[in-house]
Amino acid sequence: MKKTLLLTIDFPPQKGGVANYWKNLAEQMPSDKFFVLAQAQAKDQYFDQKQNYKIFRRNLISSKKWFWPKWLPALFHLYKVVKKQNIKQVIVAQVLPMGTVAFIIKKIFKISYIVSVHGQDVAYATRKKSKKLLSGLIFKNAYYLMVNSQYTKNLVQESGFKIKKHLVVYPCPNVKNEKVTDPELEKFKSDNGLLNKKIILTVGRLVKRKGHDQVVKSLNLLKSKLNDFVYLIVGEGPELEKLKALVVELDLEKQVKFFQNIEDTDLPLFYWTAEVFVMPSRKLDSGDVEGFGIVYLEANLFGLPVIAGKSGGAVEAVENNVNGLVVDPLNGQEIYQALFKLLTDDSRAEELGEKGKFRAEQLFSWSKQAKKLKLILK
Repeated sequence: MKKTLLLTIDFPPQKGGVANYWKNLAEQMPSDKFFVLAQAQAKDQYFDQKQNYKIFRRNLISSKKWFWPKWLPALFHLYKVVKKQNIKQVIVAQVLPMGTVAFIIKKIFKISYIVSVHGQDVAYATRKKSKKLLSGLIFKNAYYLMVNSQYTKNLVQESGFKIKKHLVVYPCPNVKNEKVTDPELEKFKSDNGLLNKKIILTVGRLVKRKGHDQVVKSLNLLKSKLNDFVYLIVGEGPELEKLKALVVELDLEKQVKFFQNIEDTDLPLFYWTAEVFVMPSRKLDSGDVEGFGIVYLEANLFGLPVIAGKSGGAVEAVENNVNGLVVDPLNGQEIYQALFKLLTDDSRAEELGEKGKFRAEQLFSWSKQAKKLKLILK
């Protein structure tokens, strides 16, 4: 493999989908051939020293108001690292602004670059005419477009960008389906008032596109048919107060519980407790969309059937009637019917959960996905 450098402003210890995606792929790369140039962060040295590959930390984006363009420090630092480490190819984790830096470096050193896209960054790249023109140059000159789903690849093309070649590298589950002892599980249920209840679960950032609000609204219908369920919402985000207000408005305080600041190591308790996982993601008018939805596969690993919205890349993570059910994310009746079906038909729920577990284990491992990337880095 040629010496390769990942240039990114999203990388651990920062949290988030892009940061986690590249952390896991970096771990699969040859440590003497793969390097990372990432944004400096507080306490990043504690993360970096545990990795077997070299990470360069720099302030890639200027914070000074008068400084323009803001990405100029990234260009300076990338130039130095490429020259000193004899880098032969670059991967950029963001079309803008890091793609601009890779484009310029290509002109200087004549080295190729790959653009990695996750979905939301396409909307950002088309927000202004100037951004779209610049993004068009970046895509046109990229050696490869790397995407997290076929949907994201189509989104790039539908936005008017020309690409040469593309590679789909799917995100993979990060939560291990570690067993939880019966006493631990019983204590968790008892402490949270979940004994003898059917548990519905959503894990994810509390943002509008995830569809928590539509699930809450569908619970009014479910409440008229079932009285022994609880909906657990795990995560933080800007929609928290709106969701809490909606729960109060619909008189669902007994049926909905919020959990925040939950560590990944504690998530197995939630997954083993639940009967069904639901996240009816939808595309917003702003263009914000679920590029894939790895959390569906994480739930599958615990044998849970899942309910997803017919939107974005979620339909690649969830195959209807294979590892879960796919619904219209804005149709409360469909969400209710899917929940009712999986909460009352144990054999169907178990069948979808078992198929989902097998599918997640067979197709979605970081080692298998990383092999596809290695093939184009030779």
